[in-house]
Amino acid sequence: MSDRERKRLTAGHSKSSLNMNETPMLDNDDGSFQVLEAALSLVSKQIHDKRSEKMVVKYLSPEEMLSTLFADDDYSSLNLKHSISSNKVSGTQEMVQCFQQILKYSVNTNHPFFFNQLFGALDPIALAAEFIALSVNTSAYTYETAPVFTLIEREVFFHLSQLVFGANVGYDGLMIPGGSMSNLTALHIARYYARNCGLQSMKVNDLQAHGAHEEKKQEDCSKYPSLPDTELVAFVSSEAHYSFAKAVSVTGIGNKNLVVVPTLQNGQMDVRQLDILMTQLENDCEAGRGKKIPFFVAVTSGSTVRGSFDDITAIIEVCRLHEDRLNAQHTPNFQRISDRTGSNIQKHKIWIHVDGAWGGSAVFATRQDVRELVKGVEQVDSFTFNPHKMLGAPQQTTAFLTRHEGILKAANSRGAKYLFDSRKHGANYDLGDTSYTCGRRTDAIKLWAQLKFYGPHGIGLMIESKVDSLQSLAGYICNDDRFMLACGPWPFNVNFYYLPMRIRKKLVTAGVNVKSDVPNIPDEISQDLTQISVKLKLALHKSGEMLIPFQPLNDQKADCFRVVLAGKKCLENSDIEKMLNLMDEFGRDL
Repeated sequence: MSDRERKRLTAGHSKSSLNMNETPMLDNDDGSFQVLEAALSLVSKQIHDKRSEKMVVKYLSPEEMLSTLFADDDYSSLNLKHSISSNKVSGTQEMVQCFQQILKYSVNTNHPFFFNQLFGALDPIALAAEFIALSVNTSAYTYETAPVFTLIEREVFFHLSQLVFGANVGYDGLMIPGGSMSNLTALHIARYYARNCGLQSMKVNDLQAHGAHEEKKQEDCSKYPSLPDTELVAFVSSEAHYSFAKAVSVTGIGNKNLVVVPTLQNGQMDVRQLDILMTQLENDCEAGRGKKIPFFVAVTSGSTVRGSFDDITAIIEVCRLHEDRLNAQHTPNFQRISDRTGSNIQKHKIWIHVDGAWGGSAVFATRQDVRELVKGVEQVDSFTFNPHKMLGAPQQTTAFLTRHEGILKAANSRGAKYLFDSRKHGANYDLGDTSYTCGRRTDAIKLWAQLKFYGPHGIGLMIESKVDSLQSLAGYICNDDRFMLACGPWPFNVNFYYLPMRIRKKLVTAGVNVKSDVPNIPDEISQDLTQISVKLKLALHKSGEMLIPFQPLNDQKADCFRVVLAGKKCLENSDIEKMLNLMDEFGRDL
C-alpha cells in the first residue's frame, strides 16, 4: 500500500469517528431538506402508530377524494396547478401537509385486518435497510457504482443456494422486480438451455468457445436450432399464476404451446394428467401428427387463492421419465448440438421451475409439516420467492435462484461496452449483464438485513407461527355455524363463506354438508353466496374496519373470502374472534 493510499484510508477512518450529532453543512435555502426531515418524522410516526389504529382505511370514493384532496383552492392541494416553491413563506409546511394528506387517506397495510393482498405489515428491519439503500441512490449493475450492494447480493445468493439446493452445488441468482418477472426469467433461461442442449452445465466463458447457439431477435426462438420444425412446450397447472400466460407470449413460445394441466380437488397439479399430456405429445410426434417437445414445467408452491402446493418430487419423477424417452427418441438430433463441445454432456432435459412467490418462504422452516410443503426443491432447476409477501420486506423484493451456474449471463448478456468493461475495477463482479434489465434496484439489502438480524431459523419461526394462527382460524370457522370453509385449508391460506341465517336454512334444506372440505353447494345458493360475499366486502371496505378479498375458487361457483397473513403479522385468538364478529355485524342482514 502506498503512502498516499494509507493517508486516504486513515483520513476516511477519522471522519467516520465524528460525533453522530454533528450535522453536515447543507444548502437548505429552498427548504427541501427541512421537508425531508419532516417526512422522515412522519414515516417514523406512521410505522409506530398504524398498527394500533382502529381503521384500515379512511374510505373516500374517487369523487370524494378528488374534491377533498385535489381541489385547487390552496397550495396544500395534491393537484399540480400551483407549485409550492412560489410561496416562500410557508412552502415547507404546505409540502408536509400534502404528505400528511397522502398518509391519512392511504390504506393501512400494517393493520391486523388488512387481508386484501399477498403483502402487508412491514418488517422494520427490512424497511431500515430500504432507507439505507434509497439514501445511497445507486444502481446494482456494476461493482464500481454499487460495490457493497454487489457483494451483499452475492452473499445473499450464496446462502440461499445452500438453503435451497444444499452445499457444494453450482448456482446463479439475482434479485428481480417481482414474481411475474421471475417466472418470465425462468421461462427465458429454460428456453435458452433447451436450445443449447445442456451446454449450460459448462462455465459461461466456455459457452462461446464451444459454439453455444447465440439467439438473435429475428429468429423463431420457440424451436430447436437442429429441429426447426419442432416446437417447445411448457406445462403449468390450472392453479398456476397468470404471469406464465404472459411469459410464453413475451418469449415467443406462444400460448398454443402452453399446456394447462388439471388439478386435483385440493388444488395440486394432477401429476397423472401431466404424464398423460406429455405422453400424448410424444405419441403424436412419433405418429407424425405434430412435432412438439416438453421443455418446461412450472411448479406452484403456494397458489394465490387456494394456497396449494404442487408435489415437487412427483413432478420431478414424471419429468425424468419423459426426458429418458425423449433422449432415446431424438438422440441423433440432440447429439448434433452436443457434439460441438467434444464432450459427453447432458442432452435434452425438462426444466422444472418452482414458483414460490407466495409460499416459497417455507424453505426457511425447520418444522416438518411446513418444510415438507417444498420437499424436493433441492432437485429443481430454478426457484423464486417474494420476501415482500410472506416476510414483510418493502415492495418489491424478489429472489430468483437457479442451480445452473453461468446461465443468467449466457442468456442475457449483450456486453454493452459503455457499461460493462473488463478494464474497470471489480468488473468480474458485475451483476448487470446477467439481468434482463439495465438499471437495477439494490433490493438484496432488504433480504440480507432480515437474514442478518433474524437468521434463517428466526425467519422460519415466523413462518411457522403464521401456520399456527391460520390453523386456529380454520378451527374457529369449522366450529361457528355463521361460517363455512370453501375448501380444505392449506397452511398459508384459509378460504371460507359467511352464512347469514337465511343461507344457513337454505343449506340445511338442500342437505349440504357444511363441515365438508369441499361442500357441494347448489347453483342457486352459490349465486346468493357470491352476492353476499361482494356486498359484505364492500360494506367492510366502506366502513374502513376491514379490507378482505372475495375470490373465485376453481371447484366452487360461489366467490369466497380469503385470509392470509402477509408481512410481519400474526393473528391472536382475540383478533380472530373480533374479525368473525365484525363480519357478522355487517353481514347478518344480507
